[in-house]
Amino acid sequence: MVTQPPARAQAADTMRRRPYRIAFLRSIEIQQTAPYLGRLHDTFDADGVEARLYYTDGTCGPQDFPGEAVKLAPDVTAGQIVTHLLGWRADAVVSLSIADENALRDALVKEELVAHGIPMVMHSVSATRRLANKWDTKELVRSFGLDTPHGMLLDGDLLNGRSLAVPSYGELVERSARQFGFPLLTKPLWDCLANGVSFIDSVADLTAYLHAPYDGNVVLEKCLRGELCSVEVIGRAGQYVVQPLIWKGATGGKPEFTFGQLRYSAPRTDAETDFLPVAEALRTMCGEIGIEGAAEIEMIYAAGTYQIIEINPRVSGSTTLSIAASGCNTYACLTEMVRGRWSADRARALERSERRLAFQFPLAHTAPEAVSAMRRELDLVRATTLHIDGQEHGNAIISCTLADAAGLAARMRALNARHALVPEDLIQQIDEVVRRALDGPGTAPAPLSAAL
Repeated sequence: MVTQPPARAQAADTMRRRPYRIAFLRSIEIQQTAPYLGRLHDTFDADGVEARLYYTDGTCGPQDFPGEAVKLAPDVTAGQIVTHLLGWRADAVVSLSIADENALRDALVKEELVAHGIPMVMHSVSATRRLANKWDTKELVRSFGLDTPHGMLLDGDLLNGRSLAVPSYGELVERSARQFGFPLLTKPLWDCLANGVSFIDSVADLTAYLHAPYDGNVVLEKCLRGELCSVEVIGRAGQYVVQPLIWKGATGGKPEFTFGQLRYSAPRTDAETDFLPVAEALRTMCGEIGIEGAAEIEMIYAAGTYQIIEINPRVSGSTTLSIAASGCNTYACLTEMVRGRWSADRARALERSERRLAFQFPLAHTAPEAVSAMRRELDLVRATTLHIDGQEHGNAIISCTLADAAGLAARMRALNARHALVPEDLIQQIDEVVRRALDGPGTAPAPLSAAL
C-alpha cells in the first residue's frame, strides 16, 4: 500500500475540507438585489459554499450579502479583478454587474479565467459587446426576424466635423428622419439607463440638434407611442427561463426617471399571447450568440407588436420585480449554472412556477414605522432607499396572488391614510391593473415553455 508523506496527506485533507468558493462581481449598490440574493445564505451553508462579493459602488454590510465583501476601485480592470480572484482561490465566479460597460469588463474577466480552469457565469465577450452597442443590437435582432424601430446610425465624426467633410451628410439625416416620421429620439451608442437620450419632436428640433450634436456616435430612432416593457431571460446553451413581462408605462414622450413611476407584472392574456413568437425567437437568438446568465430585453408594445429597443447583457433594475412575479430567483439560477446543476428540465420547471402580481413604485418616505406597517399588511418584497446619481429615492416592491388581489387597493388606501406613502393616483393605477387581471379570461396564459 502506498502512503503519502504526512505533510502531503495533511494538505490533501485540507483541500477536501475547504469550502467551495464562489465569487460574485457587482458594480452598483448590492441592496438592489434584496431580498433574493440574501436568501441564498441557507443554500450556501447546506452546500458548503463560501461566498465573497467584489463590489465597486456603495456599501455592503453583513445583512446585505450572504458572505464576505471586498470593495474594489470603481475603475478596476478585468486583469486586476482576475488577480483578486486567483489570490482568493475562487472556484467559480458569477457576474452581477451593472451597467453595460461593467458587464463587458466581466466578460473579459471570464475570458481570462478560462486559462485558469475557473468557470464563470457571464456571456461571451462577443455577445456582450454586440448587445452593449445599440446599433449592433438593432442589426442583430433584425437578423432573427424580430422587430425594432426604424432608425439609422449617426456618425459622430461626420456630425462634428472631425473627419472627411461630407456636406450632404446632414441632408441624408434629415431625409431619413422624414421617412421614419416624428417624433424621433437619439441615444448614445454605448450608454444605457436612458442616459444621454435626446427627444426630437419636429424638423426644427432636428435642425437644432444637428447644429450642436452629441460628441460621439448615436442611434437616431423612431420614438414609438406604446407601452414600454421588458423581459428577463436566464440560462445558457438553449436552456432558458423567460420571466414574466414587466410593464413600465407609456412611451412616445421625453424619457422619465427609471424608478419614478409604477412598474408592474400581471396577467395580460392578449399581450402575452402576442409575445409567444417573440419569446421563441429570443430563445433561439440567445442560444446562438452565447448568452450565459441573465439578459434583459427592453421593448415597446404597440398594435400587437413588440419592438425591441435595446438588450442589456446582464441583470437589471427589473430583476427583483421579475423574481417577485414568477418566484424564479435569478440569483439562485446563476449559482446553479456555475455549479453545473442547470438543465433544460430545470428551466422548464422554473417557468411553471406559480404566477403572482407584482408592483414597484416610488415611496414618499421609508420611515421604519411605515415600512413595518407595509410588512404586516401587504406582501412586501422590499422597501428601500435607492441611491442613484447622488440622489435618494424611496422605493417599494410588493406582490400578491391573483386570489388576494381584489382587496389590494383597499389595503393600500388604509396604509396611506396613516403614513402618506404614495399619491392616490398611483393606487388607482394599481387598482386598474388588478381589475384588468381579474376581468381577463378565466384561465391564465400557458407558461412560455409549454407553448414553444
